[in-house]
Amino acid sequence: MRVSALVPAYQAAAHLGEVLLRLRGLPRPPDVLVVDDGSRDGTAEVARQFGARVVSFAGNRGKGHALLEGFRALEDYDGVVTLDADGQHPPECLPEFVRAAEAGADLVLGTRARSAEMPAGRRFANAFSSGWTTWLASQPVHDSQCGYRLYRRAVLASTPITPGRYELETEIVVRAARLGFRLAEVEIPTVYGEEKSQIRALRDVPRIFGTLARLTLEGVMPPAAMRAASRAEGTRPPPARTPRGPAAAP
Repeated sequence: MRVSALVPAYQAAAHLGEVLLRLRGLPRPPDVLVVDDGSRDGTAEVARQFGARVVSFAGNRGKGHALLEGFRALEDYDGVVTLDADGQHPPECLPEFVRAAEAGADLVLGTRARSAEMPAGRRFANAFSSGWTTWLASQPVHDSQCGYRLYRRAVLASTPITPGRYELETEIVVRAARLGFRLAEVEIPTVYGEEKSQIRALRDVPRIFGTLARLTLEGVMPPAAMRAASRAEGTRPPPARTPRGPAAAP
C-alpha cells in the first residue's frame, strides 16, 4: 500500500521539524506533504529544511481547506495519513494505521484516552461529539476530534466533503460510514506539552456541533451530492455494527 503523510500546519515552526524527523526515522518512511495554512513564523521554511514537499496558502484558511488541498495534491497515493504538526500525534504510530488499512479498513481513526491530561472542557466536548458521531455513523467512533487518521483513496474520491475548518473531519467520518466504508480505530498515546490547540471554543466548537446537527438532518433528507454518491457506492457491503444511539461511544 503506497501511503503519504499529510501534515496541515499553522504557526508550527517550533515543533514541525521534530515531527518530520521522526517520520523520516520510520522503517518505511512515507513521502510527506506539509500544507502551510498561512503561517508567519517560518513553518514552510522548516518543512523544506527537513525534506518535505510544501504547499503554502497566502493567508489562514482553516484546517479543512488545508486537508482538501493536500488530498488533491496526493491523489496518486493509495492512502493518506493525516497528523498534526505540533507533536501531539506520535509519528511512530503511523505503521499501525497502515496495518489496519491493509487488514480491510477504509478509514482508520486515531483514538486518544480521555485522561486527566486532556483539558476537562475538551474531554466533555470530545465525549459528547463522539457519541453523537457514533450514532450518526452507525459504527464506533470513540474520538471524533482526533486528526490522526488514514484515508484510503476510495474514501477521498467518493465522499462529498464540504470545505471548512475542523468540522470537515467530523463530516467525512459520518458521510463515509453512511456510504458503507469500513471504519477502524488505532489507540494512540495522549501527548500534551506546552503547545496550545488551534481549536477556538467560540469559533470552532459551534461549527462542529452545527455540522453534527446538519448531518442528523441529512439522515432524513440527504443532499444531492450524497444521493449521487450513494448510488455510485450501492454495491458496497453495509457496516458490520449498528449502535443504538449516541450513548454507544464512551
